[in-house]
Amino acid sequence: MKKFLLLFTAVLLVGCNLPIKKEGFKKFSKNKIEFKNNTLVLTSDYVKVSPEEFKTRIDSLKDKPKFQKVAIQELKKIQDKKVDFELFVDDTNVENYVFIYTCDFYQFDEHRAARVVQALSDQVKDESNIQEVRYKRIHGRFFFTPTSKVVKLKYLKAYKKDRKFQTEYIVASKSGGIGLLISNLEDIDFESSIKRLAVK
Repeated sequence: MKKFLLLFTAVLLVGCNLPIKKEGFKKFSKNKIEFKNNTLVLTSDYVKVSPEEFKTRIDSLKDKPKFQKVAIQELKKIQDKKVDFELFVDDTNVENYVFIYTCDFYQFDEHRAARVVQALSDQVKDESNIQEVRYKRIHGRFFFTPTSKVVKLKYLKAYKKDRKFQTEYIVASKSGGIGLLISNLEDIDFESSIKRLAVK
């Protein structure tokens, strides 16, 4: 009986470790991108695009005019900052995109981070009134690594039955500040990649 139980347990353990073949599995392969001597890992479907190409791709969202408009406003907000930025879009779904931009270096401590989180939250609230899109904050937090300090704000944004996720990071390190705005349908915020970026 003991041998049977051991054999049964071994079969279960081996079976649990077998890769499950399912649609979209390739999404979990990695794609390294470079920005200002920093490496960030996104899923393999993300490709770098120009602002003009982003607008063209977003224009294809005929069935979601509200989120189409929000995406264009987000691009304009980044452009209005007049900073270096790059834009990456999921080739399989234009609603998944990442803005990476340079930002001011913040000397974060918990008090300063709390003020930045509050300022970003207020900004999102103001934008939601203009956009007529509801934003629900999932969480806002501050964490640090040996070389960087990071503020993270995550939201669920919704319009009627459509919904997507938005995460904003500010990574402050001695080499400068980097901001990321991540918007997607799958609730992927790339936190593990941001943490690796923050320890470089």
